Amino acid sequence: MRVDERSLTDQVSSSASRAAESQRIQVDTSKSSGASGASGADHVDLSGLAGRISQAMQSAANQAAQRVSQLQKDYRAGRYQPDVPQLSHVLAGS
Repeated sequence: MRVDERSLTDQVSSSASRAAESQRIQVDTSKSSGASGASGADHVDLSGLAGRISQAMQSAANQAAQRVSQLQKDYRAGRYQPDVPQLSHVLAGS
């Protein structure tokens, strides 16, 4: 089994980037109010829920990266011993 660290790093940074971006989204149409002269601006602010979801996604990605890193270290050191019954259930689709 070979673990590609670059692929994992790219996936984690991509997830973190998307999560951070979701917190920054704000639509401001005040500059495009046109000839109507309306001084009010429309904007959308994402709720705190989006921030919590983003943090949870980032935390899950970090935990997965740490787990893969630990498995890689164990494998290289000859300490990796997979749980055969668990793997057989996963491979069988149970």
